[in-house]
Amino acid sequence: MFISPPKKIILLLPVIFTAPLIFYPGLSDFANLPQRVVLETGGLFLALSWLATQATNDNSPIQRLPFFTFTFLAFLGWALLTTALALNPYESWKIGRQWLAAVLFFFLISQFAVSSDQRRQVLTALFCSAFLVAILGICQHLFGFSFIPQLAPPAANYANKNMAVHFIVLLFPVGGFLFLTTQRNITAWAASLMLSLITVYLIYTQTRAGWLAVTIQCLLFAILCKTTRLTLAPLWSSQKKWAMLTGLLVVLTMMNTGPAGFTPGYEAVGLRAASIASIQGNHARFAIWADTISLIKEHPILGVGLGNLKVHFPSVQKESLFLYTQYLKDAHNDYLQIWAELGLVGLSLFIFFIGSLGVFFFRTHKECSGDLAKTLELYAIGLSLIGIGINALFCFPLERMIPLFTIMAMLGLVASLARETKPTKPIHIPKRFAAYGGIVLLVFAPIMVVDNLKAIAADHFFLKTCVATAEENWQAVIASGNKALHYQPADVTPHSHIGAAYLAQDKDSEALPHLLAMLDKFPYHYITLLNTGTAYYSLRDYPKAKEYFAKAVQIVPIAGAAHGQLGKAYWKLKEYPKALTEFNEAILLDPPKKSAYLYNLGLVERELGHLPEAISAFEQAIDADNNFALPHKELTIIYLQLKPDQTRASYHAKRFQKLSKTPFDSSR
Repeated sequence: MFISPPKKIILLLPVIFTAPLIFYPGLSDFANLPQRVVLETGGLFLALSWLATQATNDNSPIQRLPFFTFTFLAFLGWALLTTALALNPYESWKIGRQWLAAVLFFFLISQFAVSSDQRRQVLTALFCSAFLVAILGICQHLFGFSFIPQLAPPAANYANKNMAVHFIVLLFPVGGFLFLTTQRNITAWAASLMLSLITVYLIYTQTRAGWLAVTIQCLLFAILCKTTRLTLAPLWSSQKKWAMLTGLLVVLTMMNTGPAGFTPGYEAVGLRAASIASIQGNHARFAIWADTISLIKEHPILGVGLGNLKVHFPSVQKESLFLYTQYLKDAHNDYLQIWAELGLVGLSLFIFFIGSLGVFFFRTHKECSGDLAKTLELYAIGLSLIGIGINALFCFPLERMIPLFTIMAMLGLVASLARETKPTKPIHIPKRFAAYGGIVLLVFAPIMVVDNLKAIAADHFFLKTCVATAEENWQAVIASGNKALHYQPADVTPHSHIGAAYLAQDKDSEALPHLLAMLDKFPYHYITLLNTGTAYYSLRDYPKAKEYFAKAVQIVPIAGAAHGQLGKAYWKLKEYPKALTEFNEAILLDPPKKSAYLYNLGLVERELGHLPEAISAFEQAIDADNNFALPHKELTIIYLQLKPDQTRASYHAKRFQKLSKTPFDSSR
């Protein structure tokens, strides 16, 4: 535990290298959650080792942090404070602890990496990790490797290829820095080939935001070199030129290689790149942005609370209604998401942080102007941050652990670089303060470890719950869902599955507590609103059923099912005109199921005494579905009792009996 300062970096590098490669297939969140657990645990161990050194060594001062640290901490502090405003504090804490873990690495790296060699080791570890992510993604694309689950391949170990690209974009400029500044030929060849394969992976992902970010990184580097008159000639050698040409050949060859062998890729890449500015190609994203802006207008100053966009988003869905069946968690634009969740206060603090960071880079650049290697190092870190900033315009890297961690690592490195170019006097504090801090962490460590183990267990059982739901194995849904709640009671999402499982078994009284628990934290969740209304309807509490069906219609006005259920509630409450309106709306919105809505419409018309309208509705229901037995039953009753016609009554009775395989009860 007592480690001398020069050796502390040895403990840091394995954590930095392995964390981006972690995954655990047995989880619902098999990428982000285990990565967070590894970084939290590794960060805690490293912090304990640092505090132990501080408490036992008088020659281990604390390195001063750059001034932008305080603007960032102000932003983070406000983000955590918004938990008090949040409808669902658990979702706030999930994001908040990712930020806290990342900030811990900002501090540790700024303290551990105190020289150019140590910073280079950190950058090399990160770049090698990105290279392995790219290799895994390439193998998935070319050879169909499927031992890692993927939602949007080739995703490497990140579930979604866009999430993997976040990490790749952050490390792309670092590869260029390592290639240019190395003095060893073998390292130059390795860096060039690694960078070329990372480029190949970027091409395979077809991720336009990643392409745009990397293109701008390259253009900005050229502009910086031109405007600052930075000459790279002293860094070039014949071996580097050959290595670069070989890397280019690898890119050109592999971009035309696919799972089936040679596949010309130029046209596909060109069309995909051209669609960056296409309105049609980005329709879904634009719709989400428009609805996020609507949410901002409703909560402009304070926001809805960190991590709570997913809670409120269904309440403002208008442009993106076609996505209502998807559980949208992110705005696909981190700046809009910051504004929506943290309000104008949080956005202002974030802008202030970005501005102070820009001033810091400008000042550090002036100090580095006489040192080519340090200038390129600063450029690499700055371009990495700019690249992820561009990516954040179209995606959500600030909602994921590895991009956050990598950003904070870069900031820690630039803090070290600035100190090296312009040394500052370190801070000396009494050793007992470090000892007290170590004791606090030792007490906190078991709590954090147990909580992480519970989080993993809960997520494992939540995955089983989702699988059982898809299989309609309701007993397994209930068992797995309750286990997930046992380990993580603050996460209410299993309640929605358990409630639906009870509902499917006609156990409405048992379903309601779970459905209401879900709505307590996700009051705009469409499926749960619909299920809750159905449970109350089955229990013959029609006023309550109407209330929840009406909320479902308000959330998703284009959902025929919600209108159909609301119509049934109105019918039971004898609000016939409203029932007719809802059934007609359901028929228009959900044509594949219109036979059921027409049947219900016919029942209402018959109850009102409108026999021609009722007969017409039942006949249309039969035309829409020839195998639907119930309209034949109702027509038999009408032609027997209300509008006698023995021939038609007999026909429909026989049809009902044949389709339902149930004898018709003529006594009715």
